Amino acid sequence: MAAQATMTSRRLFALAAVFVLSDCCLPAAAAAPQGKQYRVGGEDGWRVPPPENKDKYYDTWASNITFYVDDTLEFVHKNDSVLRVSKAGYYHCNETAGDAAPRDGRTVFLLDAPGYSYFASADLGHCGMGERLAVSVLATASLPPAPSPSSSWSSAPGPWSWVLSPSSSAPVASSPSGQPSAAAALVAASSANAVVLGMAMAVGFV
Repeated sequence: MAAQATMTSRRLFALAAVFVLSDCCLPAAAAAPQGKQYRVGGEDGWRVPPPENKDKYYDTWASNITFYVDDTLEFVHKNDSVLRVSKAGYYHCNETAGDAAPRDGRTVFLLDAPGYSYFASADLGHCGMGERLAVSVLATASLPPAPSPSSSWSSAPGPWSWVLSPSSSAPVASSPSGQPSAAAALVAASSANAVVLGMAMAVGFV
């Protein structure tokens, strides 16, 4: 009975170690990048600009911001409307839509591609009075470099260092931004799973 109790205790200890390794070794899923939201026109919102500044009003507002893919533009308007238009629609104020009736509210657009994006009031008269916006959108900003492993783990090798430290001979694929690619993360997760499964089999739980 004593021998059986000792074996059971060892197995329970080993199982606890397996769960700990499962939590610390599997890479966390990378959070999807989230852009910034900008209120067009600032506190004044989306409106017909002053006549003396109608040609530069929204250009001036946009010139103080660097826009990236995944950013959003929030148009807050009163008895007005907004449409995403083509380049020609922006310059000639000749695009509207039947369902863009003037109203109070807010409209949000996602900047989903690099290049220029154009917006205008669906009221062609308002567009002609300068209520239109063109923004230059850059590719998504580069992510900051990942922290050094030494900032998370002690440099002194521990009893599980053979599990926690990846082999230096294994190449790690990187994306153009310098971050590990999704394929590399998948390989790391598979390796950690294999180690955990192997330990569970060794102690007789699988």
